[in-house]
Amino acid sequence: MTKSSLRRQLLLPYVLLVIFVSVAIGWVSYRAGKDAVDNLSSRILGDAVSRISADTEEHLARALVALHSIAPDPATLPQPQEFSNDLDQLESRIWVASGLFMDVNNYVYFGGADGRFIGVNRVSSDLVELYRRDPGAPRRSVHVTNRPGDRARLLRHDDYDPRKRPWYGIAAQQDKPVWSPVYNDFSSREPTITLAQAVRRADRSLVGVVATDVTLKLLTDFLRTLRVSDNGIAFVIDGNGYMIATSGQELPFRMVDGQPKRMHVSEMRTALISRAWFGIQDWKRRDAGTREPVTLAAGQARIAAGELGGRYGVDWLTVVAVPQSDFTAGVQRSLMQGVLIAVLCILAAIAIGMSLISRVLGDIRKLTDAARRIGEGQPLPHLNLRRRDELGQLALSFSEMEHNLRIDKLTAVFNRASLIAQIGFLRRQLDQKAGERPHFALLFIDLDHFKTVNDQYGHAAGDRVLATVAARLKESVRVTDVVARYGGDEFVILLKGLTEPADVTAMEEKIRNVVEAPVPLEHGTARVGVSIGWAMFPDDGDDIDALLKIADKRMFDAKKLRKAARAQTSST
Repeated sequence: MTKSSLRRQLLLPYVLLVIFVSVAIGWVSYRAGKDAVDNLSSRILGDAVSRISADTEEHLARALVALHSIAPDPATLPQPQEFSNDLDQLESRIWVASGLFMDVNNYVYFGGADGRFIGVNRVSSDLVELYRRDPGAPRRSVHVTNRPGDRARLLRHDDYDPRKRPWYGIAAQQDKPVWSPVYNDFSSREPTITLAQAVRRADRSLVGVVATDVTLKLLTDFLRTLRVSDNGIAFVIDGNGYMIATSGQELPFRMVDGQPKRMHVSEMRTALISRAWFGIQDWKRRDAGTREPVTLAAGQARIAAGELGGRYGVDWLTVVAVPQSDFTAGVQRSLMQGVLIAVLCILAAIAIGMSLISRVLGDIRKLTDAARRIGEGQPLPHLNLRRRDELGQLALSFSEMEHNLRIDKLTAVFNRASLIAQIGFLRRQLDQKAGERPHFALLFIDLDHFKTVNDQYGHAAGDRVLATVAARLKESVRVTDVVARYGGDEFVILLKGLTEPADVTAMEEKIRNVVEAPVPLEHGTARVGVSIGWAMFPDDGDDIDALLKIADKRMFDAKKLRKAARAQTSST
């Protein structure tokens, strides 16, 4: 819509402007709200993953503490300590170890290299079972006990050789604590994992293996108390994708022929778990080797995943998945409320604004034109807004902003960004004026011996030299030309309308004669030389960067020639 039509039709542009602003604000608000929700949801999911991982790793750490209470880590002892495999002594120590963290690892035991075995299983606070097999005994006895040494009640005998158990064989080959794969406990049928550690004598011969079972049911119970959202779900899987624990009602195992069989995550019927699994697989394919927790989107769900237990020797993954709608429902409601409010505001703004539009519109146009000119690199016109309200203040701010954006504070000439903008404006004129090709030249100027001024007189003197040189450059060129400080002791001059290299050469000589005159300082005088390179548009190229590079190269070539000439003069 042209300016003349704006003057004739005041109401329609104003209505469109108000509608546009309202829609834009609504859209920006919606996007800001959605982005805030996305960020918040990522933080919530990440915090949930971290909390689950921390809680689980605490259970794993407790199991290690229980083992070290029986067989301390030699690295933590002030002096070597021989491990005693006497069952009576071990019984007391294992009794204490099994009671340290009863909710996680209530079953602690020791299997000796000669087949002996001692274990304490705190089934509940009122029921403690003692498992014992003496060296050379054919069978293991199971007692209900109330304290170490109590054998009052015998439950049964069974055939049990610890050396034939998987946990024993794995640990006996290692010198550090090792975890068994996750399995379903025969009695509770809950996912369980065993931590075992070999105990050796000073000569490295095997005494036996201490171990403890860590029930993962507590992890499932914890996940079910962790409410991330109305429909979210949290679960833990091992490195092969088998379920360890889940906050959903679907169990991490199923019964097959009367035996518990662990479920693979791909076999779970919960749709959100399946969706999360596909998202995790895609993440692992794209970011193989990533160890940090990640939050990602998978369809209509948001997923957070983090590796778990690496420091304790297990390869698990914590996953939290929440439907996108759980987070965005509030944003949708806010959007509808915002639409209603926006409609009311539009009607009110139209009614109120009709009395103000005719006066304000003209000033807004001036400010809009000024903003466009600043963006295109043109000089800011005199706004002449005789107002004391916000528009008047804005006009003053435009003038100050132009000065701050365009002018180098030290030298009072244009800065590098302003120079580039003005060259870009000249280039756009090329596209607008068919058949007429504007010409201009760039002079790239570098001061010689400027570092000597700084070293001899100080940086304050160097700043004064730069300001003086800038003033002399402005005096040397036409009003229509542009002088800019490119950086440090480098200046660039935009010479508009030059078409012949001879004109550029003449301008070079004029600049050199003016700039190389002595500069008076507080304590003496300083002299600097100038090395100048040039490039012409469009003869040397159409690209701004290319023109600057050509001018810069020619400047360096000129500097080399001047140095060579000075060296030859000195030698003669």
